[in-house]
Amino acid sequence: MTCTLKHGISDYAFGEETACFAHAGSDFHRSLWDGISDAVLVFERTMEKPHYMNAATRNMLGGGSSIQAAVQLCEGGFFHDLMAEGAALDQAEATGSATFRTHPAFGGKRLNGRVMSTLNEQGELYFVAMFHVETEQESAEFLRKEVNSVITHELRTPLTSIKGALDLMKSGLVGPLSDKAQSLLNIAGANSDRMLSLIQEILDLNESAQAGPKPESEVIGIAGLLEGLVATHQGYGAYHGVDVKMRPTDAALQIRAVPAQVTKILSNLLSNAVKASERDQSVDIWAQQSGSEIAIFVRDHGGGIPAELRDTLFERYTKASWGNDRRVGSSGLGLNIVRTLVEQMDGTISFETQTGEGTTFRINLPAWS
Repeated sequence: MTCTLKHGISDYAFGEETACFAHAGSDFHRSLWDGISDAVLVFERTMEKPHYMNAATRNMLGGGSSIQAAVQLCEGGFFHDLMAEGAALDQAEATGSATFRTHPAFGGKRLNGRVMSTLNEQGELYFVAMFHVETEQESAEFLRKEVNSVITHELRTPLTSIKGALDLMKSGLVGPLSDKAQSLLNIAGANSDRMLSLIQEILDLNESAQAGPKPESEVIGIAGLLEGLVATHQGYGAYHGVDVKMRPTDAALQIRAVPAQVTKILSNLLSNAVKASERDQSVDIWAQQSGSEIAIFVRDHGGGIPAELRDTLFERYTKASWGNDRRVGSSGLGLNIVRTLVEQMDGTISFETQTGEGTTFRINLPAWS
């Protein structure tokens, strides 16, 4: 993009800020602005000329003069991105401030920041932009949000509608169905459930890798949590002919964590344990003190984890084989999510398995006292 600032940028001396920002030109205030690590740029919507830029702006753009830096910003599309329809300047003028992210024109990097609107004593509108070169973490976070948005709006929402329509047909509200039609609906419904489960696992995986503030943690009584989990999984176990039960656990055991995350971890392990079990077998869950940690165990009595999967069990897309004839869809993401969540809580996860005798997963989390 070719950009020409009005009145000729080369004719403007940046040491001669307009009266509106003359204070920025004093040695004291200039040192304050130059001490800010983010780039600072003051300009009008007309783009006649930037009124001020600090040292970080010039350094970010090669360390040349203010004139050279302004030309780089212009030719890189910085002002174009901010002025695009519905973009940052419109939002900042309407609400006072807005975040922005430019196209990757600055050494292949994007610029991230916030632009604020302000009026001078004469009521003239100016904008103050503070920005920096996008970090790898910010880039990954942006991509995560984009992926989640696409998955949610383009996959999960329409699939949920399809599942709802299938359930209505199965319920008989649209009239009686032949046995063959009912069988086809059951297959479609089961695959819809599987796809929705896969979509949720992908969203969970992206969420577990999210940068920034984490959900609030709270003190959790382990015994009560396990009792609730057993109650909610007994129906699932009964459907597969497996008894889900809790072994004795000290009611005084506590951890500090995010309840939803602990529930997600243990629910995954319990459902996997049920899948690994034969009919008339049991799945046990319990906890005990282990030094300064609480150890939580989930045990099944199935066929054990195949030797070829043991070294990569917690890696993405390692699909578990349950060692029985049960056909259960698996995305290979569940245990990777479990490990990620456990590590975020400063915990560890491990397992012991023996062919023909079953598997015990162990999670160690810091105890709360």
